[in-house]
Amino acid sequence: MKLSEIPKGFKTLLPEKAKKREYLINRIKEIVELWGYEPVVPPTIEFLDTFKLVDEKLEDVSFKLVDRFTGRLLAVRPDFTPQIARIVASSFKDDEPPFRFYYSGKVFRDSDEDREIFQFGFELIGVDEREADAEVVAVVVNVLRELGLKSFQIDIGHTEFLNSAVGELSIENRKEVVEILSHKDFSGLEIFCDQNGIEGERREKLRSLLELYGKEEVFERAEELFKSERVKRTINELKEVYGILKSYGFEKNVIFDLSERRGMEYHTGITFEVFHPLHGFSLGGGGRYNTLIEKFGRKLPATGIAVNVDALQELLERKNSLNVKKKKDFYIVDLRKELQTAYRIASELRNRGYSVSRDIVKRNYETSVKVAFKKGFKYVIVLNKEKEPKNLLFLSEEKFVPLPESTEEILDSIEKLIMVENM
Repeated sequence: MKLSEIPKGFKTLLPEKAKKREYLINRIKEIVELWGYEPVVPPTIEFLDTFKLVDEKLEDVSFKLVDRFTGRLLAVRPDFTPQIARIVASSFKDDEPPFRFYYSGKVFRDSDEDREIFQFGFELIGVDEREADAEVVAVVVNVLRELGLKSFQIDIGHTEFLNSAVGELSIENRKEVVEILSHKDFSGLEIFCDQNGIEGERREKLRSLLELYGKEEVFERAEELFKSERVKRTINELKEVYGILKSYGFEKNVIFDLSERRGMEYHTGITFEVFHPLHGFSLGGGGRYNTLIEKFGRKLPATGIAVNVDALQELLERKNSLNVKKKKDFYIVDLRKELQTAYRIASELRNRGYSVSRDIVKRNYETSVKVAFKKGFKYVIVLNKEKEPKNLLFLSEEKFVPLPESTEEILDSIEKLIMVENM
């Protein structure tokens, strides 16, 4: 094993990508804060019980270690939502809802694929009305549009619809058939029907479930096929969300998918998942979880979503929609190492809003100039050459102009030269 290797499923962001990541996160923060969401920063490591309490499966994917103070098992965060639930139930137990929180950071899952995923998520807690679900979708649409994406779609479903529809057909192996339907496995569905003696109208209705995907017309088709009160309730909830999104003008990016059970085990109602045709996998997902926070001691409904920032950044870079301006203005090369003069010039330029770096490597100034422009700096200041002119401002590797002697005159000359260059 090479010492430069890192474990499978983890990644390093070099300066260019790291700069884009910082810009992307800050941009999303700006947008969600306009909707009234506030930041929380959960710990990276919690007791494993916090995650197991919510979903036993989270233990299987958690990186675990032993707390030397208590002897209890710890887990490196595999999911943010249980942490948000714990925080609301404990730190805000005497506060009145609603709560609007956002967070960003990495989740760690010991899986075969990505084991480190950067997420940005937000949760609306304490509101059971459908307007809360619609708001979460609306915020996501707002974020993606502001980032320059147009062709994305948000698939909206309901965790109860498939169970209710399959239950209406009196099928015994309900969990198995829901799994088959969720994967849109037509051949698997045919085999299931053959093995379980399902024929006629029941078989046709199961096949029809795979087609309940599209715009608002799927509601009418679903109501024609299934008549139970539970089915009616789920469809009415989806209709209500769609009506609110339509009033926002966000219906263009919404698709309804009643043929799949999305979300985590703790999701209990309407769910969302974000897709884009240029990215083969989900950009994020979430939904309603009305029973989760109660496990930590406070009964509150909630809904939320987490966006996969790694996937989103990859998509934006592919579309050239993440153009971050590099702030590399001046590079100062002081040949005599007279720190006071170079420091004063650098300090004053920074006060004027420029970014400034110093060359602190021993080499000839010609090499330093080449290195500076290769690194993307706009200008290079060379101080204290042995021959006249002693001070130079390089506008490119070949083009330069002389600078005066005193610090004040140097600064005035630089400002004038830059003004002429930008005219």
